[in-house]
Amino acid sequence: MGKNKYFSTKSVFGQLISLIDDSMVQKAVEKYDSDRYVKSFKSQDHLFSMVFCCLEKCNSLREVAQGMLGLSGKEETVR
Repeated sequence: MGKNKYFSTKSVFGQLISLIDDSMVQKAVEKYDSDRYVKSFKSQDHLFSMVFCCLEKCNSLREVAQGMLGLSGKEETVR
């Protein structure tokens, strides 16, 4: 059986969110105009953070922020 290159270097969370169809999210964003006045934290980012929050059973925004930073490989501290 050959190696699957699609999931080779991604974290489990990265593999999971890669299964979410971007066009489906984009259709919802356009339908509800949810990114109208947004500059940086777009609807897709919000979706990913909420999925992470549910999977990790986070109790606070600090836990979500630190967990997401841990997945991205950054060593920052969130205050």
